[in-house]
Amino acid sequence: MMRSPGLHYWVESPHLFRDPSTANLVSKDLEKAEKLLKEAPSRKDAMEQVNGAYQSMYCCMQALLHSIQYKTTHMRCIFTIVEDYFIAKGILESVHLNNFLRGLKIEGTPQENAQAAEAMIAAVKKIVGK
Repeated sequence: MMRSPGLHYWVESPHLFRDPSTANLVSKDLEKAEKLLKEAPSRKDAMEQVNGAYQSMYCCMQALLHSIQYKTTHMRCIFTIVEDYFIAKGILESVHLNNFLRGLKIEGTPQENAQAAEAMIAAVKKIVGK
């Protein structure tokens, strides 16, 4: 995936906006991530199972964004915030973003993606204090 513009671009764009009420969504994001991960193995084929793990990781990314009271309407904005804010500050390990991008591209086995999603859920819970 092509590198997104920097964090300053998104802060000035109409795609990222501050919303203090999003802090209330973090728990729901993580519950949904766990539910999607739990359901992933029962999906009909390997591609659907990988996609289920990816969806779980996406909910984790949303939880991170919501934890700092922001919303976005653009996927690349999420990548940039995770990379330029959470990873650059040492809050989240880059392996989680790399695994998320692998899931987005439907790469790896269902088991590898499920393990990545499980690790991401644990890391995000630690970050947001849940």
